[in-house]
Amino acid sequence: MNKKIIDALSNYDFQYEKNYGYGHIEGYEVNIINNPGQYGPLFYFSTYLPQTKRNDFVVKFNNLKLSLCQASYNDFGVIVMIGALTANGFPKKFHEVLPKILDILAELEAPKSDICPQSGEPLYEDNSKTITIEPGQIKYKLTLSAAEAVKSLVNKDDEDFAAAPNNYLKGFLGILIGAVAGAAITVIFEFLGFITWIAPFVAIFLGTFLYKKFGGKPTFVMIIMSFLTTLLVILGSLFVTYLIVCTNACAENGFTETGISALLLTIEYVDGFLGSFIGDFAINTIIIIVIELFSLSSLLKQIKKVKVKD
Repeated sequence: MNKKIIDALSNYDFQYEKNYGYGHIEGYEVNIINNPGQYGPLFYFSTYLPQTKRNDFVVKFNNLKLSLCQASYNDFGVIVMIGALTANGFPKKFHEVLPKILDILAELEAPKSDICPQSGEPLYEDNSKTITIEPGQIKYKLTLSAAEAVKSLVNKDDEDFAAAPNNYLKGFLGILIGAVAGAAITVIFEFLGFITWIAPFVAIFLGTFLYKKFGGKPTFVMIIMSFLTTLLVILGSLFVTYLIVCTNACAENGFTETGISALLLTIEYVDGFLGSFIGDFAINTIIIIVIELFSLSSLLKQIKKVKVKD
């Protein structure tokens, strides 16, 4: 966990493991996740609230319009991201934002950690247990019956996922649409004389989004399919672009060669063209690989199944 986050929470009893924290703030059970790429850590406040009050919390907090702060909710309570422009500025920001969170919770009469955030029943030593939900290492103290209900729901989701068809063909269509969109961006920037990282980024995330939207089962196959399709389609579009450019150049200079013949003729007679051609493909290939690796963490999260541990 980031040292500045630990410093900000020094007045509270928290335990930390890697980018996760668990403890209590003013009587509320709180989980913290500080993932790279976020503007700031996520604070999960466990509390039993009906859907209307969870909605009210999100509206009231977001209406405060605090910079780099955003509220949401889950089945166990409310979630607040507290961001700061710099790591050094986080402790001050946290101490400014926390009272506003607690005020809204108090206004909504949100129960504290003596009430199960799932069932709304009182928690005692002999009727409760703490479960850990992965991915995320988020801990919740629940009544025994609520804990078993959560486990049963997760197990059913696993069974439904295992029984669901893979729909690779439909999913591939989504991946292909994303790759074509990336290819179009690549071609546009190529004609403008630029090489861009935006194209593979769009191809990967649009493709995987549509893969799932079209019914593809998010597995490791999705990631491999995304990488190979993005690589082949974008490089293929780049190759076709070179063929078109070379064909037009040949026509302007009185040659009748087209396609690959025009490309080979250009390579033969235009100094430096071959180096530019190879360099263009090499750079685009490297960019696609780098973006895919950069996106891998996010993609792996999409295929991770929820697990519940005692």
